[in-house]
Amino acid sequence: MDINSLLSPQDTPTGSPSPRSSPAATRRNKSQTSIPTLGASPLSQQLSSNSISNSRHFAPPRMPSPPTNNLLQNNGQPSSTGSPASGSPRSNRQASTTGMDTLADLASMQHHQGLGRGNSGGMRGMENQEKQTPLKAVRPSLQAIARTHSGSRSNLDIHMADIPAQAPTPRAFRSSSLPDTDLEQVEQLTAYLAENPNAYESHVQLFKILHRGLLSHTYSTPASPSERDPRSYDLLGDLQQAIEAMSSRFTMGEEIWAQRIEDQQLLARSVEDCLAIIELCEKAVTDEVGSTKLWNIYGEWMLSLYSSVNPTDQAVGQMSEALNPWIRWSEEDQLVAAEVFGKLQLLEVWKRGSEDVRFNLNDSHTIWNKYTDLLQQDLDLSPTQEAVSALKSHFTDRLQTPQATWDETFQRFSSFISTYDNASYEDVMVTVTSSAAPAKSQYAAREDFELKLSRSVEAGDKSSTWTIFNEYLDWEMSHKRKKKMFSFDLTNALYQRAVLQFPTDTNLWEDYLAFLSDEDQQQQQQRRPISSLSLLGRACAHCPWSGTLWSHYIQTAERDNLPFPDISQIKHKATSTGLLDSSSMEDVLKIHTAMCSFLRRRAFARDAAEEDPDVDPDVAEMGIRSAIEDMEALGKQKYGKEYQGDPQYRLERIYIKFLDQNQMFDQARDRWKKLISRRGNSYEFWLRFYWWEMITWGKLTGNQPDSAGSIPREATKVLQQAARRTQLDWPEKILDTYLHHSEDHEEAAEIQVATAHWRKAMKSVTRRREKEAAEAAEYAAQQLQQNDATADQSQIGQVNGSKRKREENEDVEPGIGVKKSRTSGTDAEEAEHAQGTNQSALKRDRENTTVIVRNLPSDTNEKSVRNFFKECGTINSLKLSPENDGNSITAAIEFESREDILVAQTKDLKVFRGNTIDVQIGTGTTLYVTNFPPSSDESYIRDLFGKYGEIAEVRFPSLKYNTHRRFCYVQFKSPEDARQACELDEKPVDGGLQLLAKMSDPGHKDKRHGAMYEGREVYASNVDWIASEEEVKDIFSKYGKVEKVRIPKNLSGKSKGMTFVVFSSKEEAQAALDLNNTKFKSRILSVSLSTANPAKRQATTILNPRTSASTSPPPHEPASTADSPTSTTSGPTLNQNKPTRDEITSRTLALLHVPDTINDARIRTLMEPHGPLNKIVLRPDHAGAIVEYADVNDAGKAALAVDGYEILPGRELGVGSVKEMFAQKAEMKGGVEDEKKNGKGGGGGGKIQPAAPIRRPGLPTTGGRKGGLGKKTGRPGLGAAGGGGGAGKTNADFKALFVKSSGTEE
Repeated sequence: MDINSLLSPQDTPTGSPSPRSSPAATRRNKSQTSIPTLGASPLSQQLSSNSISNSRHFAPPRMPSPPTNNLLQNNGQPSSTGSPASGSPRSNRQASTTGMDTLADLASMQHHQGLGRGNSGGMRGMENQEKQTPLKAVRPSLQAIARTHSGSRSNLDIHMADIPAQAPTPRAFRSSSLPDTDLEQVEQLTAYLAENPNAYESHVQLFKILHRGLLSHTYSTPASPSERDPRSYDLLGDLQQAIEAMSSRFTMGEEIWAQRIEDQQLLARSVEDCLAIIELCEKAVTDEVGSTKLWNIYGEWMLSLYSSVNPTDQAVGQMSEALNPWIRWSEEDQLVAAEVFGKLQLLEVWKRGSEDVRFNLNDSHTIWNKYTDLLQQDLDLSPTQEAVSALKSHFTDRLQTPQATWDETFQRFSSFISTYDNASYEDVMVTVTSSAAPAKSQYAAREDFELKLSRSVEAGDKSSTWTIFNEYLDWEMSHKRKKKMFSFDLTNALYQRAVLQFPTDTNLWEDYLAFLSDEDQQQQQQRRPISSLSLLGRACAHCPWSGTLWSHYIQTAERDNLPFPDISQIKHKATSTGLLDSSSMEDVLKIHTAMCSFLRRRAFARDAAEEDPDVDPDVAEMGIRSAIEDMEALGKQKYGKEYQGDPQYRLERIYIKFLDQNQMFDQARDRWKKLISRRGNSYEFWLRFYWWEMITWGKLTGNQPDSAGSIPREATKVLQQAARRTQLDWPEKILDTYLHHSEDHEEAAEIQVATAHWRKAMKSVTRRREKEAAEAAEYAAQQLQQNDATADQSQIGQVNGSKRKREENEDVEPGIGVKKSRTSGTDAEEAEHAQGTNQSALKRDRENTTVIVRNLPSDTNEKSVRNFFKECGTINSLKLSPENDGNSITAAIEFESREDILVAQTKDLKVFRGNTIDVQIGTGTTLYVTNFPPSSDESYIRDLFGKYGEIAEVRFPSLKYNTHRRFCYVQFKSPEDARQACELDEKPVDGGLQLLAKMSDPGHKDKRHGAMYEGREVYASNVDWIASEEEVKDIFSKYGKVEKVRIPKNLSGKSKGMTFVVFSSKEEAQAALDLNNTKFKSRILSVSLSTANPAKRQATTILNPRTSASTSPPPHEPASTADSPTSTTSGPTLNQNKPTRDEITSRTLALLHVPDTINDARIRTLMEPHGPLNKIVLRPDHAGAIVEYADVNDAGKAALAVDGYEILPGRELGVGSVKEMFAQKAEMKGGVEDEKKNGKGGGGGGKIQPAAPIRRPGLPTTGGRKGGLGKKTGRPGLGAAGGGGGAGKTNADFKALFVKSSGTEE
């Protein structure tokens, strides 16, 4: 191997051309480095060459695409009104890794060297060949087309290009086949893709719009057939570019494949075009294994081709559809087609489709029935005994397969037996019925799941479909394999159906792979062999951004003993396209870890030189070091100088292991030492380093025993250096290890030194723990006083001068950790619903100012609806939702007044863009819903109420001014559905809650009830910490009958210094106010009537008490000093310890751009899977949330995982510092009011996510300083608006202070 080829391009010596010398060179060498199975067939190459030479209107292809892409280029004549396709050059994107990708390039060139020489000419060589070869000579039979099966796909056949194609260039698009709104959206999508070329959903939307335009041009234009020719479509070139840009990055999925094939069928003209479509169908059914839809398309196309060349076969002709009217075959083409599109080829396609979808319980019969029809037609023409036996066996196998249409198949089999074997009818039917019993029972057990799944798919409810699939799969996996109910084939088919519906769900692919892996371990024999490597290829093609899937792919390729060039090519595919750029660092790191581990293992494998001569220690070291450098560069690029590397230093550990295996111990030790600057405060790092030194010492002394090597000096040095660290997270563990090591291995002098250091350090640690405990207690007391002071300050301006210091959510539900309201959930939410004033009700009355507009065209956008109804009055809000049939849209329009909706009703039965619309007043269509689980989102509400009718909108309230609001409005499309949905009122839901669902009526107010609202509850603060409820009851009982006393407790179970006392009457509570400013035990009480808590603009949820930096278990004390007074050590952390500011900052992150309808429970649901949480502070007034983890590593993982997470459609979260979050402003709703303020009209119909708001740094705040008389010192509280101090104290405050001090002196 030439070592120069391992260098980066810029380091390649002169005279040695780099594999990546230029973009042009890259494209010229594509035939050498690309996957052989992606190459076009001779027919397709000829078609592509002719298309390129004959068409000047469209740009030539920029990459070797599948041959059917070239059909889009064969226009033949320029369009008079079309927009010329863009031909902007594509930049040669540098690979995301340098040295590692150079290895991959080298491997690819060596692996495909023979192929490169034979095909070096590429497309040009094919053109020259065509000039000398007759047309018929290059036409193969249909059998020459590559046949693939679900388990036989090439392991490296991933449809991703090293240099992906570009989407159409943004410009002003013009076409008579698309409405202006679609053209505007095309402009927006192309502009967005120019900035974000890897946005999958945008690629899908762009292709669908252009595809819709092609269908509209072909079928909807009232013109002659020549004018409706699909090849005269204005945007045909853009359609070609769009599909090329998408297919070069992603595998397209079942739906896009179907639409793409439909386009090619419209554009087909010659036999070569038809063959190219067959090749496209082959790729589709290979990519989307088990797709009944694609196999139907494939089979129907073969039926049409066969019928076109065999018009005398009327039986088959009745089953097929005619080809497009623009196909005009010459006599020579007819002869060739008759040879290629024969009956055997037709039967072969339907047979393969029937086998591939055999275990699809829901729709496999659609393929099997067509295939059986063809077989029976042949049998009717030639009823031989052999054919009868074959068809009988065909029926028997089908009846022994679980299916939804078993009865129909049985009836058909009955007719067949009656015709061809009537003498044995009873015996045959009894035998078949008996043998089919297991299949029928298997389907019967799954029938409920199948029915639910069918309904949700037909309704187009993706959320419900996903939920049902997961429940179905969990049910399948719950059966033991030895039981009759379990079926590998059915479970495997169910996974195939699931990934067809959700091809970009990485968790689904990972579960599928785990299922196959488990089956391999079970060594099941009676099943179809399914290659994990093939499945991983499909998974990575559908989810190329998943580092987990790519790492599994590399590991599986290594397990299956693939050669180094093939494994390098997998890694190269993962990192060279740029699709991982938008992923987290963790995904990229997983790929590098898998590849570096492979390089290390393969380099030192037994007989590695014979098994894989491409991998030697030099190559492996080059790859590992390059990966480390690349990750460091990527980290600094993303996070700047603050990047501290992988917390688990995985690549460095692999490199150390490599150096260790290569007996380069000094170099390995140097790598350990370089890690100290970043990992030196971790006890775990030092223990790893120590044990490595011990193992190395054992190796050296085992090979060269001598007196000098009998003591592990290097290991002792490691522990000495670790013991001197002052910021260790668990110093006790290191000190104990140091002492034990010295006692076991060192000489007496060193043992004395270690013991002295241990005693001195442990005393220091003990003082540190005691200090932390005291600081934690002081910190808790300060927090409580600050909360009380903030509550006191918020009383200013109230009429009665008193404030209810009640914790709105006091008790923690067992196992949940979420605060629960003191009153019942229903009462609290009803009070929330009724607390608005009459004035606010007059300002906005959605329930009585909304109209429901039905039967709008499916391509309607918001702008056009606003324009149509703008003369009716001011529109406050507008919501569009598609109907279940997918052919129309319903709009819910809220006007400013009731008079406006009366005017809007005059639009009833008017024509809107060709559709007669239905306009009805929306009164009585909205439910007020509350007391649902705190973590519920729109999908949960829709699933709960969807069974009662179509839902137009689900509205959650803004939490900007009150974070405790938990209700929503569910608006149905008809009053009848809304009234029926009221059945859920008072029904139990998750979490033991009782749902409240009533017809919404803003004018109705429920009277508030309870001790607080009746004036029977008294609130007392400054209560002595040790006072019990009985003692409190005693001092209040002299004023009346005390029904209840409650003293709120903190997380440690101690009193919060406040109490609530409930009397039997209002008068008794009023009399108890005499206790105000009186002494109780050691403190002066402050007593007032309880009042409702005002709206809170932030929500703080404390999940665990704060800990210090480590959560390690307590160490074991040395036995020799266990009884020593100085050896009393606590655990590594104390739950009451106050952490340092730096520790809190390191494990705290701020979520940015949080919608103001998201509550703290949903934030917890999102963040808690990444690690234990200490605290969540929701700040909708700053469009964010503060999340504190218990461990800094968990905080780092969460930051990488959550950054860019789409919490609502089109709303992605950001991760930043707390300072950045406070610099944000509250979310501004984009309604008509904001449009008036900004001077803008209604929003357009585009679906592009708007750009994130620009975040400017906020003004600097002053730190705490010495305050004046009557002013607070230190920093303002969280609720303070500015940096100044609090309001001045009044005379009453000074009097209270004087009384308090006097009482204390007494």
